[in-house]
Amino acid sequence: MVVVAAFYRFARLDDFADVREKLSDLLAIHEVKGTVIVAQEGINGTVAGSREAIDAFKSFLANESRLSGVEYKESASSQN
Repeated sequence: MVVVAAFYRFARLDDFADVREKLSDLLAIHEVKGTVIVAQEGINGTVAGSREAIDAFKSFLANESRLSGVEYKESASSQN
């Protein structure tokens, strides 16, 4: 099963390049696919991966105080 998560959070991220790099590394390690936009104004995107991978992604965001409270919508697909 593949979990698809769409999300966004408006937040001031003056160090957005650092957040983007850390997030990119995490997504690569967990083989998460999709698009994530990290900018000075916040984060937005849609990603897909295993339940464990999406949970790791959500945990990363929850542990970043400026991004905690991200709005998520999830769906599941049986196709890879």
